[in-house]
Amino acid sequence: MDRLVIESILAEAEKIYLSDEGGNAGSDAALMLGFKEDHAEQVANAFKALKNVAGDKVVELVICKTLVSGIYDLEIKTDALDEPVRVLNKAIANDLLESIEKHLQKNKEIVLGSNVAAKESWITLTDAQVKECLVKGA
Repeated sequence: MDRLVIESILAEAEKIYLSDEGGNAGSDAALMLGFKEDHAEQVANAFKALKNVAGDKVVELVICKTLVSGIYDLEIKTDALDEPVRVLNKAIANDLLESIEKHLQKNKEIVLGSNVAAKESWITLTDAQVKECLVKGA
């Protein structure tokens, strides 16, 4: 499964939330992407494919602020891919963003999971951050 296919599947995420089910990675938290049940098989396959592609390489998550308050782009970066997997224009409430930032101040490791993908396919992120990613135009 190629990066663009994974990207288009993950773009269907309807919500983002923080869970205390860090699971198998030793992390005490998971950043969860919420999907409708009818996308379960596709999402599970996308998570498995991304985990397989990344292998034992470092996987990072950047939550990028956009020009619109409360809307963020997620970038999943790994050296195993030529470009990050981008999940664009997702709403994240301020209190959730604050919770994510507090967790990341204590522990940069977090797990990326989904409500419809098995924990075995969740992805351990070795670094995650919230930052300005805007390209400054001339």
